[in-house]
Amino acid sequence: MIDVQAIARHYGGKVCKGNALIPTPGHSSRDRGTAIKASALAPDGLLVACYNGTTADALAVKEMLRRDGFIASDGERKTRELTAAERRSIRQAELARQRERLACEEMAASSAADLWSNANRADAAHPYLVRKALEPFGIRQSGNALLVPMVDAGFRLWNVQRIRPDGFKLFLRDGRTAGLFWPHGVHMFDGRPSDGPLVIGEGFATVAAVHMATGHGVAAAMSARNLETVARTMRKLFPAREIIIAADDDSHLPENLGLKAATKAAQAIGAHVAAPRPETRSGDSGADFADIPRDQVAARIELARLGKAVSHG
Repeated sequence: MIDVQAIARHYGGKVCKGNALIPTPGHSSRDRGTAIKASALAPDGLLVACYNGTTADALAVKEMLRRDGFIASDGERKTRELTAAERRSIRQAELARQRERLACEEMAASSAADLWSNANRADAAHPYLVRKALEPFGIRQSGNALLVPMVDAGFRLWNVQRIRPDGFKLFLRDGRTAGLFWPHGVHMFDGRPSDGPLVIGEGFATVAAVHMATGHGVAAAMSARNLETVARTMRKLFPAREIIIAADDDSHLPENLGLKAATKAAQAIGAHVAAPRPETRSGDSGADFADIPRDQVAARIELARLGKAVSHG
């Protein structure tokens, strides 16, 4: 029998309406984007849905559960062909969970709209902005938290990222994150696309620094995992526009996830990749475009346009 309580405890999640809600692999420990529900009809005894991921993420979660002993390994499972009735039942359960998730996302979107409409102009003296040497454009402030609006391809507000003075970041509980982005300067006031290239990066600070240094339109995907999805969205919105992916340099990690995600996103849409430093070497401290001088930001973006921005050491 699948113990959803034990699963939630093990992965730092919670149980809600019979589902273990846990972080989707690769997301923040506060994320609750993966739902796991016991089902006697399912081949593994459970159903997995990653609301901020893909089918591949759901399969990865099952492998994680198998590795950690919550479900039987392939050699131990006794599999059989599901009946048509069982398949219908599983599908109905999945649809019900999707409807529940969408309802939660709609509620979060309503909260985001209220929070945004009642917020004030961001204070230029906010500690996070001062530390990152950023101007308060395209964002607002509620209490001591900066608010970064997150929209979809139709520019509908679904969520906000709250940034505390110490830089700690939070999304709204149960809010949508997949496919959302923070745009600035991608259109002119009359709705036409702005001139020049479009630069996509992971976080608000990264692309805000790029906009300050270059004046280019920018979009923040809010996470490395979201880069390719947002890049594909931007390519559909701007089929002929030059696009540059501003990579985070995660060379301090065993695998440079920032550069890897940026390269993959760029390859998917025929874009350039810009890195914040001329070379990346394993063991170096990490960096993004908000961590380097603004004149270097402009230079690195321009080099990307010439196809000379990324070097592996």
